[in-house]
Amino acid sequence: MIRHKSNKKASPVRMPKAPKNTIIKRRTKKFQLPNIFKKKDSKYPVRRKNRKNIKYILLPVFFLIILGLGYLSIKYVIFLREGVYNEKEYVRTDVIGIEGIPTYGGSEFLFANNLDDAIVKEFLSGGNSAYRLPPYTTAQEIENYYTEELTALNWELVQTVPIGTPDKKYGQYWIKDGKGLRIYYKFNDVWYETITEDDARTALAQLVKEEIEREMLMASSEKQSLLPDYPWKIEIPKEYLIRYSPTNIKDLRAVSFQKMGTTEVVEIYPMGKWREKELDFYLNDYCSIKSTEEIKYGVMNSIPISFRENLGLKSSIQAGDGSITAYTIPNTFNSIVYVISTTEASSPLLEYLIENIKPLGSKD
Repeated sequence: MIRHKSNKKASPVRMPKAPKNTIIKRRTKKFQLPNIFKKKDSKYPVRRKNRKNIKYILLPVFFLIILGLGYLSIKYVIFLREGVYNEKEYVRTDVIGIEGIPTYGGSEFLFANNLDDAIVKEFLSGGNSAYRLPPYTTAQEIENYYTEELTALNWELVQTVPIGTPDKKYGQYWIKDGKGLRIYYKFNDVWYETITEDDARTALAQLVKEEIEREMLMASSEKQSLLPDYPWKIEIPKEYLIRYSPTNIKDLRAVSFQKMGTTEVVEIYPMGKWREKELDFYLNDYCSIKSTEEIKYGVMNSIPISFRENLGLKSSIQAGDGSITAYTIPNTFNSIVYVISTTEASSPLLEYLIENIKPLGSKD
């Protein structure tokens, strides 16, 4: 049977028409941060061991970068602060009390709030001065500064004595026109002391010798301590008798040390609350307390001293026909001002006390 070809064509596949007013939305790819630790498919085989190695290498590197950025940020802040500090303009002036000696940049006179005080005036008139240094100033910076400045002013550097030298006083020693000058760093202060040319050349060796003899005297015997509740702590040679006595201040006692077989007496006497009155007023009160009809006490002169980072006084007191030495110092343990004095013009124990006595509770 013969089949004839049909002229009919196959009907094409028709897609349904989208309804009118229909908005066709296209898919958009979301942006995602690449995860370097996510496993990715690759047409190249990668060993699992290598992936772990990369992870352990990149983690420390990442943390090192963070630490480095933190360090640089801190350094930048410090740099900015130092820049602001260094931008301050300091007027170059001479050290108060010593003509011709320049001040260290940024330092401030230690007794600026007491310039009208008679004690400070006397301290300055004796060719002494002291300045509070800017924070973080080192002793080496002070030495370098004055080596350059004073050399340019025709001062001769005799010697620089380091801390701990057994037979000389620490500091820089200068001479010019028959005068001597000592400059030394103490706590965060720089101190200036006018001395003789001979003392500058020997770096106050004679004074050190006397101190060594005094210390050897004190170290050559057994020691005894003060009562545990007394606000000061010090070890005293056993050849001194210790006596406690009441005072006008409630619950506060005076203590005295008398060397057996002699009339030498050193006394520690409480006077009143620290900062309620000036130290020289307390010293005048002490003279009034000690004065009798036979022996009158009166202050002859005083100079400021640094006592354990606080201001103190060293004074000469007229006692009848003679004179004695007294120190007016604060106790940071109970905030009481004490006067430490002696009945002798020169007492090894008095100087030993000032150098070694400490407030109760102090660690050093």
